[in-house]
Amino acid sequence: MTSGFIRYAPTSGPSRWLLIAGRRFVAAVESTVSDAIVDQVFWLADSELATIESVVGAFPLAGTDSVRSFAVAELAEPNAAGEVTVTAVVRGSAAIDVFSVGGSRRFSAGGVQPWVLAEFRSVTGLVLQGDDAQTGPVARLSIGSLPLGIGVADGELLTWSLQPIERAERSASAAPEPAAVTAEAPDGPAADETIIRERGRSSSLFGHGAEPVVADPEQVPPAARPAAHELPGAVDIEEPEPSRDTPVIPAGPLTLPSADAFPPTEPVVLPPPPAAFAARLPSGDTLTLDAPLLVGRRPTSQRVESGITPRLVTVASPTQEVSSTHARIEQSGDAVVVTDLRSTNGTVVTGPAGSRRLRPGESVVVLAGARVEIGDGNIIEITARRGEGRE
Repeated sequence: MTSGFIRYAPTSGPSRWLLIAGRRFVAAVESTVSDAIVDQVFWLADSELATIESVVGAFPLAGTDSVRSFAVAELAEPNAAGEVTVTAVVRGSAAIDVFSVGGSRRFSAGGVQPWVLAEFRSVTGLVLQGDDAQTGPVARLSIGSLPLGIGVADGELLTWSLQPIERAERSASAAPEPAAVTAEAPDGPAADETIIRERGRSSSLFGHGAEPVVADPEQVPPAARPAAHELPGAVDIEEPEPSRDTPVIPAGPLTLPSADAFPPTEPVVLPPPPAAFAARLPSGDTLTLDAPLLVGRRPTSQRVESGITPRLVTVASPTQEVSSTHARIEQSGDAVVVTDLRSTNGTVVTGPAGSRRLRPGESVVVLAGARVEIGDGNIIEITARRGEGRE
């Protein structure tokens, strides 16, 4: 299992989120998802082969089982320096607060569809919750939380930290709360770096630390503090500057400011994806998905299309296993959506998590490498490409 410590904050009543702890990832998904989705994600949680692509692929974006909000963070193994790289995807109202040596920031979708993808380096802690929830250090948000092994639980939020966080109960007295788990900042420039993953490109990134070190911001001169790395889709979570109404925090155990002291955060919209997906047809031709594809024995456009007119792709079907207009394949943001158009014999989609037969009219999100089988030996492969048109 990936190094680190996972905790979750339970709720006394109905929960907004299902929180998933896996061997290679942590995730939060809206609690209204179907049992079939929960079963698939639970299976992935215990798999050493799970990737962020396979987890995201378990969440359909259209149809009766569509998932509006989720957050997934894939945790790579620490490198020789003990640094952890995290690949994250957020959609809808879910968000991830990312903590590293160089600072902290909130990563949210900000209305971008279908999701936002980014990579973070030198990560020391994560908080998965709703984008309307308060921000703050991992330790403060973990008060009253419980440890979580591999599995699924209802709760308000899920935290992952590279170093352990001791449980602290809420109380009426103003007892000092634990500080955020951080690591000592190295000499010179900040060690952490945050980059946006090149979109449209499929990739897979796959110990117990020392005692936590409490960083005292008042002992670090402003010029020596790591600069915030601002990126599309994420905003920094800044600590409030001391003022006449804010007492200076002394060395030693920290008393954290109230939630109201943290400034509001606003999502930043990402630019459109620069990369394109393509479909390799049974004939050997490859079509870039700059327009939707309608695939079938004798395909026709059966509804009024807004925007780009779909391409009609005819395939051979001697035994008529393929329906006249069998399936629709189209790019949507950072992924491809495959829709069964109520075909007679069904559509089978194969990805990292295995094969899945779509119900009539059902849609599923796939990434590069997925295969779409529609009958009579007709298999369409989804690939990642740059450029447009026919290969």
